[in-house]
Amino acid sequence: MLSPELNNLIDAALTDGILTDQERAVIKKRALLEGYDPDEVDIYINSRMQQMQIDAQGAVAKVRKCPACGAIISYMQTRCPQCGTEITNVGATKSVQKLSDMINEITATEFIKEKRQVRIKNAITSFPVPTTKEDIMEFLFMAAPNAKKKKSFLGTLGPALTMGLIVFAAFFVLGLATTVNQSFMQGLQDGLLLGVFFGLIGALVGHFALKKKVEPIRDQNKMAEVWRNKCEQVIAKAKFILREDASAMATIMNIEKDLKLSK
Repeated sequence: MLSPELNNLIDAALTDGILTDQERAVIKKRALLEGYDPDEVDIYINSRMQQMQIDAQGAVAKVRKCPACGAIISYMQTRCPQCGTEITNVGATKSVQKLSDMINEITATEFIKEKRQVRIKNAITSFPVPTTKEDIMEFLFMAAPNAKKKKSFLGTLGPALTMGLIVFAAFFVLGLATTVNQSFMQGLQDGLLLGVFFGLIGALVGHFALKKKVEPIRDQNKMAEVWRNKCEQVIAKAKFILREDASAMATIMNIEKDLKLSK
């Protein structure tokens, strides 16, 4: 299985359905740096291109009529080339809803957190990149908030370390305060002893008291990278399919900027 970064690179190169020699060389170079066999990656790329050709051939047969003028429209088009009427697909968002329902079902039925996270990651990763405007926009609106990592001081240092340091500092200062009736060195020693002893107790208390508050943030941040990679794939596809839709492209570019995906 290729890394998400290498898969994203291949998806971006294949967005327009054409793979140049330079793009192929860049992909094979990246594969070599990541420890993959360039020849095996080359075979994988060829199979992807063959599948795209099969899909393209099938798409020829998938045509619709413009509700305004009756012109024949490919399923890939979002506007009528004759009169400019925007073409919508009432059932388009069913695939995105299916992904949402799948995630909700996994969350409700899988009680082991590690297994639940793996199953959700697999569901997101294997979700097919949408090819209609409605599906693309619906997916990005759903996925973009989940692709952002939450910042948390407690989540960075850890609840145990945070509480331990706070308690250590408090009792260290208390120990130093005893220097009023004894030498400074003795007060420093008392401060260190009190700080270490009660700091360890504080660390244990902090671990159990703050664990429930920190874990949801950590769990979301683990999933954020999966959502981010999928958003990157969808946006790459959207730039090709919706390139003539100024309004949709403006929204997509804002989402890309918000997620810091643009180079």
